[in-house]
Amino acid sequence: MEGIGKEIMYSVFRMQKALCRLVREDAARVGITEVQLMILYTLWKKENIRLNDLAEKLNLSNSNVSGTVDRLVSAGLVARETSKKDRRAVVLSLTEKGRRTIQEAFNQESILLQRLKKIEQTIEMDEIIQFLSIQQKMKDILLGEE
Repeated sequence: MEGIGKEIMYSVFRMQKALCRLVREDAARVGITEVQLMILYTLWKKENIRLNDLAEKLNLSNSNVSGTVDRLVSAGLVARETSKKDRRAVVLSLTEKGRRTIQEAFNQESILLQRLKKIEQTIEMDEIIQFLSIQQKMKDILLGEE
């Protein structure tokens, strides 16, 4: 691999590694793993989601998400309920304890949120919007969705 393609790849890897490290630190502060935190955050954004939809949204395998959800249910952070639309389906939602945990993870002590705020304060909004647009285009090309 030569030239700019290699630079794009390494840039994305470094960004992902930095974000994962910050998410891991916020998760550790509230006593959970980064995958557990991402599941809680996803359920906070979209309640009553099926397990396979959650796995797809997080780009993780069903078995990985299933095991992690089992631990979150055991910890009282997530509830499994029969879907009101389809009694054969099980949907996931946050418990009150799960809501408190996500709020604690992303409170004013959140290193991730502090750094994201610094990005907003340092980089012009039009540059951020352009970056997000370019990133989406690259993702679409990489996934063959262009």
